Amino acid sequence: MKELLKKLSEAPGVSGHENTIKQIIIGEIKNVVDDIKEDSMGNLITTKKGLGKFKVMIAAHMDEIGFMVKYIDDKGFISFETIGGFDPRSLGSQRVKIHSSKKDITGVIGLKPPHITPQEEKDKALKLEDLRIDVGLGTKEEVELLGIKPGDPITRDISFSELGKENIVSCKSFDNRAGCAVLIEILKKIKKQDYTLYGVFTTQEEVGLRGAKTAAYGIDIDFAIIIDSTAGGPLPKTEADKVTISLGKGPSIDLMDRGFILSEKVKEILLKAAKESEIPYQTHISSGSTDGAAVHITKEGIPTAVISIPSKYIHSTVEIVDLNDLDSTLKLTMKSLEIAKNIL
Repeated sequence: MKELLKKLSEAPGVSGHENTIKQIIIGEIKNVVDDIKEDSMGNLITTKKGLGKFKVMIAAHMDEIGFMVKYIDDKGFISFETIGGFDPRSLGSQRVKIHSSKKDITGVIGLKPPHITPQEEKDKALKLEDLRIDVGLGTKEEVELLGIKPGDPITRDISFSELGKENIVSCKSFDNRAGCAVLIEILKKIKKQDYTLYGVFTTQEEVGLRGAKTAAYGIDIDFAIIIDSTAGGPLPKTEADKVTISLGKGPSIDLMDRGFILSEKVKEILLKAAKESEIPYQTHISSGSTDGAAVHITKEGIPTAVISIPSKYIHSTVEIVDLNDLDSTLKLTMKSLEIAKNIL
């Protein structure tokens, strides 16, 4: 799964501009599913037909956090807006890719060197409105000749890397390309099943769970599993109650977040699956939200589980995951489907 995750995480795909990552996913699964379609929100909805009446959905969001070109000043510096949740402290001295209509252009979010930065500025947090992207040109006209214009999406430019162990890897956008990688592998592994499986790759999760709302409404399902990524640890100088799950200890069965509370019946399914297959897992109460918040209240309500992959330094350019957690997420998801069709 490592090479697949590398391909997915390095590819661009900010919310509302997921086409490149979508084409990579289609290339991976086009020969293992019965149908692929795209809805009006850009969600990629795949179908693997089964013999029984039970219908399930596994969903993972494709989009990543990023930026959008806002304005180009007379000296060629580019101001931008964020797409999704960023800590402004993480933005300085970063390399980015601007995806213009002509080509991709590399730029940097530069900071003044310490030699000329007043002490009072050093003591202040970075503000988004003070940051600019520099593409190495000196005028607005030169920048515009590259095809750069307001509205162009911008992604962070960083390579996939192994760290101290071959199963510990780092890159941008593991939230939620890690979930996409797991879903792709599930679609490849399931050969024959007595239920219909919808593998859904959703759009615009990072800006309000938008794709999941239309995707879940457009298909008729009895059970849903959302695969996402969540804040994992341990983190330096951080209290244990702030980050309650750790890398290498299996996926999180999410008990609650800002828009979702796990039902007792679905919790029983997940715990039974983990126990019977001896799959390591953790439980988690999140301060964020996932596509599960939108899916579980669709139509008359859908029994929904959220299984999250722990990721250190989430929403940064240096997210870290343990590939063993991805494997455990895959196993827990597949086993949960087997049990759910006999309970729900």
